[in-house]
Amino acid sequence: MSKRRFPVILGLLALGTLLLRPVPARAQDAEQAVTRVRPSLGLEYFSRTIAWDEGTSTSTLSASIAVLRVEAEFQKEARLGLFLGYGFSNFNGLVFRQLPFSLDYQAGNIGSLIWGGDLGARFFSLGAFEIGIEAQFLMSLGRTKDFTIPSLNTDGGLEGKGTWSRVLAGPVLRYTGYENFTPFLSVLYNGMWGTFTMNETIGDLIGSEEKKITARGPIGIAIGTVFEPSAMFKIKAEVTAIPFKKLTGGLDTDYGASVRAVVSF
Repeated sequence: MSKRRFPVILGLLALGTLLLRPVPARAQDAEQAVTRVRPSLGLEYFSRTIAWDEGTSTSTLSASIAVLRVEAEFQKEARLGLFLGYGFSNFNGLVFRQLPFSLDYQAGNIGSLIWGGDLGARFFSLGAFEIGIEAQFLMSLGRTKDFTIPSLNTDGGLEGKGTWSRVLAGPVLRYTGYENFTPFLSVLYNGMWGTFTMNETIGDLIGSEEKKITARGPIGIAIGTVFEPSAMFKIKAEVTAIPFKKLTGGLDTDYGASVRAVVSF
């Protein structure tokens, strides 16, 4: 992880410590402890424009993710969640120019282990509106994928491995005036970075090249709703739009979507 990412991670840890800080001793009762534990299953898909070769080239990274998550609520004002899952990342479009022979990667999805955590809190209410904050850290640890090189007079092979991380953090506005639906709107810092390493072997020739990737567009806008027909079950769905400036000029937008089914105890 690059040094410039440490302040972001430390900021999230500090925010979590603040939100989940111990309450005064005189308030120590049943409501001051964990009020609910919520396991959930979440699905997400997104497509991000990534820059590489020191920002001079771009391509698209798309990912499909499934995670199992456990969330604990504290005093009904703050929550902390941890998740683990599996995903597929598609790095098609990366160009490697310094191997024994240049390569345009078009080999499709690579499986990866997904892990991370998130937190959130409600700060205050204005009538039927709630103002809060949410943050998440997610890491995708890709497995090594082997490829063969066709149309060669000698044996040749490739090994590719991609790893990426994402940080989300920002305010969220919820409307609580409906009985079972809670629409929300959030504006989030949406930072994403990672590496993709390619190893190429052709006969006695061996080469390795690493691409450092950074997603374009640091700010995303998410809109969605929570459907909670009972205190024991809810579904959260949202879509995200991330505008960014193209290298050739002008603006474009990346998109993502997620859905989560949550059970309460």
